[in-house]
Amino acid sequence: MEILSQVLARNARLIGERNFIVTDKETITYARFAELTAQLANVLQARGVAKGDRVGLYLPSTPMMAIGFWACQRLGAIPAPLSAMFRHAELRKIVAQTGMKALVADSSTWSYFSEIRAEFADLAHCLVVSGDGSTDDLTSLMATAPATFEDVACHIDDICALFFTSGTTGAPKGAAQSQFNQCSTLRDMMVSHRTRFAEEVYLCAVPLFTNFGLTVTLNLCLYTGGTIVLHERWDTQRVLCEIGEYKATYFGGTPTMYVYMVNEVDPAKHDLSSLRICTTGGSPVPQPVIRRFEELSGARVTQVYGSTETSGQNVMEPTAGIRKPGSAGLPVGSSRISIVDDQGSVVPQGEIGEVIISGDCVAQGYWMDDKASAEAFGNGGWKSGDLGYVDEDGYLFIVDRKKDVIIAGGHNVYPLEIEALLYKHPAVAMCAVVGAPDESKGEIPVAVVVKAEGQDVTAEELIRYCRESLAAYKAPRAVHFIDTMPVEAAKIRKRELVLALRENRLDDFRNK
Repeated sequence: MEILSQVLARNARLIGERNFIVTDKETITYARFAELTAQLANVLQARGVAKGDRVGLYLPSTPMMAIGFWACQRLGAIPAPLSAMFRHAELRKIVAQTGMKALVADSSTWSYFSEIRAEFADLAHCLVVSGDGSTDDLTSLMATAPATFEDVACHIDDICALFFTSGTTGAPKGAAQSQFNQCSTLRDMMVSHRTRFAEEVYLCAVPLFTNFGLTVTLNLCLYTGGTIVLHERWDTQRVLCEIGEYKATYFGGTPTMYVYMVNEVDPAKHDLSSLRICTTGGSPVPQPVIRRFEELSGARVTQVYGSTETSGQNVMEPTAGIRKPGSAGLPVGSSRISIVDDQGSVVPQGEIGEVIISGDCVAQGYWMDDKASAEAFGNGGWKSGDLGYVDEDGYLFIVDRKKDVIIAGGHNVYPLEIEALLYKHPAVAMCAVVGAPDESKGEIPVAVVVKAEGQDVTAEELIRYCRESLAAYKAPRAVHFIDTMPVEAAKIRKRELVLALRENRLDDFRNK
């Protein structure tokens, strides 16, 4: 098995002149990317960064995030991609926890980090992509560094990346992925997607600080010798236009992204016919949205299931053959799925329990967090916190997040079931169902809805619509309309909605 630095060396040698990264500002071939990673590796090495040292990448979704990640692979250092949205509290925790030796930022993120830079005596170097010619200006330093580098030898068990959770459900934790975890997952995804080497064109609008953006999209593109059209931030119209402009064959996005596209696509203006591989994950995507996007593109939208803690996509709908609507699919490669009860015992087929993922993909734990690692990782694999079941054919169905289940008067209410129904209503563009406190029931389901453009509907009509298809205890007791859904990394932040409901400030998400 290759390690990551060998994958890059292989592609620079075999397809060096092929375009690797395309943005609205520049195009970088595989050969040039190898030179840029060599230059950054030389800059870091000259400053004492060595194998095993942690390097923070506090950057937006630009080519420098990719260059930083892969330069660390050549050096044997451990990259820690950080969300450009992280602020002081999150940065303090992560910098201290990782013991970073160096941090790479750009002008947009340095303005925040510089305010707390003095707090970290052990952070030896901060390199900033500024172009101002200062001592720590990474642009100038790389321009004068050698464009060749002798890759440091690494073992397949060496940690190759620390991906931090977004912090939407608590303090960020760094999943420690090994070379073996990453390369096994990239291998399995390439096969399960039926990818053609050096022929695919990926369009990536998922943030690169995430495992979804960096591993599942950019690294997979590099592993398969593809070309990636990289977007720094989500722009629905630009995504739809550039799928056609660049003849993209691969698009992977969150359910929210597909909702945005279906709501805004204009068949007279947008050509999606080049798409061959479309995936979605993060949460189950509403079936009406999938069907509509497939009608518009002619491509099959494949539901996938995986996590940062398991390095990538571990379960996937078959790209050909039997398809079961609502299912996440079958385990791919070495991945294995088991369903257990609260005591950790495997439940009978068809019964709901917690989803456990095992296989070559499972990360080594959370960096410097023994307690959290012991709670989430074990001999049986990684405890996902998701509730699901496996049917008679081995297909996995996700019911909901364990912690998102609403217990209304003793009944389990699964928000995803209600959301899937609401998305079938023509007046619903986006929705989220959360639990609200109730004196008699403990909790009740409440829907927060963004109306589709040009459509109107009342709360009473949506409640009645749900009651026609669901048991009374499952139907929302209230529906609140807002104009803007809170999202981060293209995922709905339900925690923010819960707090806003409790504090009576949903007006924060309404146009003034």
